[in-house]
Amino acid sequence: MTLLEMTILGIVSEESNHAYNIEKKIKGRKIRERLNIGFSTIYAALKKLEKLAYLESSFAPQESLPGRRTYSITEKGKVVLTDELKKALSQPQREQSTFETGLEFGSFLSSETLKESLSLYESELSRLMQIKVREITDFHDLNPIKRALLLRPLTLWQAERKWIRELMGLLK
Repeated sequence: MTLLEMTILGIVSEESNHAYNIEKKIKGRKIRERLNIGFSTIYAALKKLEKLAYLESSFAPQESLPGRRTYSITEKGKVVLTDELKKALSQPQREQSTFETGLEFGSFLSSETLKESLSLYESELSRLMQIKVREITDFHDLNPIKRALLLRPLTLWQAERKWIRELMGLLK
């Protein structure tokens, strides 16, 4: 199951939704910061999930507007979502990284270019951290899971910045 499909099942498990509302929830929850989700891919994923019988839909005409298809999670979808969530939360995962590929072949670059690139990377981490700190400061929701989702990138970036500084120290 793709992350987009798991995201859609999760959103629809909270309440029945139509595609545009799912898009609004993805945007409102800042899920796009973690996943590459295009608006048109939501429709394709909804059709696939319905074909697999994880979702079911109903169509409701609207006065002077196009009709709206609303999706609900099925019992089969709940079982699959439960299994996928348990798997996602119990196994550490590594993301694909263009950075690590760049580092693997960094010896192709001159020492000066490599250090300059790593310095730019560190600067970008610092910029992202500043943005996230402002976002955390403005965050007032007491839900511990929502707060943890907000804090996780900052924690990872802090560790990565420490690691990159140590690496740059070794390259001098």
